[in-house]
Amino acid sequence: MMRKLALTSVKKRWRDYLVLMMGLIIAISIFYMFQTLSLNTNFLEKNIPTVSMVAIVFQLGAFLLGMITIVYIFYANSFLLSMRRKEYGMYMMLGAKKKKISQMMAIETLFIGFIAMVTGVLTGMLLAKGMGGYLTRVIDLPSNTYEFFVPKAVLVTLIFFTVLFFLTTVVNISKLTKTKTIDLLYADHQSEKLNRKPVVTFVQILVSLVLIGIGYATMVHIAQLNIIGVFLAIITITPGTFLFFQGLLPTLVKWVKGNRSFSHKPIRIFTLSQLSFKASSLARVLGLVAMLLALSLGAVTVGVAFKGFSGDLLDRTAQDVVSYNPTKAIETTAQQLAVKNKTVYHSKTVGDTQYFEASNFKSAPLYIPETTEFDAKYMPYTAVKVNHLYQFGGKGKLNQRIVEGFRQLANPYQDRNVALKFKVVDEGSFNQLEAPVDKILTLQVKDYQADIDLFKKIDNLEKKRHHLDFEFNSSKYEMYQQVTALAAGFMFMGFFLGVAFLAMLASSLMFKILTGAYQDIKRYDMLHKIGVSQKLLVRSIQKEILVLFIAPAILGIVHVLVGLQMFKIFIPNPYQYIALPFVLYGVVYFLYYGLTVTLYKGIVLPKKN
Repeated sequence: MMRKLALTSVKKRWRDYLVLMMGLIIAISIFYMFQTLSLNTNFLEKNIPTVSMVAIVFQLGAFLLGMITIVYIFYANSFLLSMRRKEYGMYMMLGAKKKKISQMMAIETLFIGFIAMVTGVLTGMLLAKGMGGYLTRVIDLPSNTYEFFVPKAVLVTLIFFTVLFFLTTVVNISKLTKTKTIDLLYADHQSEKLNRKPVVTFVQILVSLVLIGIGYATMVHIAQLNIIGVFLAIITITPGTFLFFQGLLPTLVKWVKGNRSFSHKPIRIFTLSQLSFKASSLARVLGLVAMLLALSLGAVTVGVAFKGFSGDLLDRTAQDVVSYNPTKAIETTAQQLAVKNKTVYHSKTVGDTQYFEASNFKSAPLYIPETTEFDAKYMPYTAVKVNHLYQFGGKGKLNQRIVEGFRQLANPYQDRNVALKFKVVDEGSFNQLEAPVDKILTLQVKDYQADIDLFKKIDNLEKKRHHLDFEFNSSKYEMYQQVTALAAGFMFMGFFLGVAFLAMLASSLMFKILTGAYQDIKRYDMLHKIGVSQKLLVRSIQKEILVLFIAPAILGIVHVLVGLQMFKIFIPNPYQYIALPFVLYGVVYFLYYGLTVTLYKGIVLPKKN
């Protein structure tokens, strides 16, 4: 009997449950996709170390997604419980026991969870298939070992969300059993408690602004503070954001409401009163939305920025090819490149010192970084001193730059016995050194990515003759693979994580707003009876909900804009990549706003006969 009632209830309220399920399906599908990409054992073993960093990125994404999903489900179930309280109260008035009502609630929750998990995992498989195919193409890896169906990923996903649904069921049942029948019947008539102590409000505002200011200053000066700055920003901005909505937002609404020339216009005073009633009770969810909106939008923006900047990172090496004693096959392949500069150096290595013949630098310069900064480009340098010992740890910034220039000529496929000292000597001294001569071929091309297939071929030839399999080396092609993999991983992790966060956070805000809608029915009905037009009521609803959506969005965007300062260490101008993610977020966020307004109107506005 309870099962039949529960399924009938789901069928009757399928629109409300559909909104909940859409957020869950998005979360479950992306969670499964992240797990698949990070638990593809055969694929990872065959392509280490290139994919290992991507796997870590997606595991981090799965963890963050799991955390916010917990918050989302509890908020969503809170809305659904509030929507059914009166109905449950009626059942109890008719003689139904709380135990039976609890059974019905459990069946409803677990049924919705089961449908969401099955649909989410199937959708996740499609996403994992598409995502895996894209990554293997971008990173240039063999895809025959990649699997979009990973039993371990399915198991992890099902266990996590099953436990989560059971926990929410237990919490909802606990709330129901502790609530009196009379409170269930008249839950819609309970008013929200207001707390407007001026001193407390002033302290909240002051502390919130101070904490947010400290957090912003920390992010701007992250280069000096390093990892400590990240933790300091988190522990200051997070409580500062919650206190901002707890203190400043209600105060601003109260101030606007007190402005008679603005507030005393058709129904505007009612809209402001609604906001003043709800600002405090919504403070927690508004703070949560602002913080996680900042995190998700920041993740998408940084991901897109990394992808866009990955090509620029290729300029961080002086040479596109460095080959020691190249074979005929390597030289033949190199001849097919669109070469801009070709240089041949001769060197001998004795102990930890690498010697160069001075005549090499008369016909071709040494390429050294323009500055000692990370993002410095390389410039030709001809004033290398003969018989001067350049070494790591030497004095002066010029010495550091010259040493870095010599380091760019190191054999990228031979990490052992790497020279720590460099010396340029005349031809006679060079010939007297008892060591084999190394011919160093260096190439600079016009467009690195245009010749990527040839670089891959050269890299494979070098690995083969140095007996390297998947061992990491310091060649530019290896760096290209690492940068591309990390950039692609960050971009897609940020994108999908951002979409999931946005869907769930906007839904959480929507559910929280709609939870209080049932208390507003009487107020809107009263306004309708005294002659307020439907058009004015709709306008009031639109403005009220717009404020509740815009307030956390504005603060979240400010958090993102300041937070991007942290990534200037890696990306010189991260702001040039913000347009696309900001527009996409704005569109999806506005759609949730429109959906919330529509559902809210359906609850509170009097039905036309």
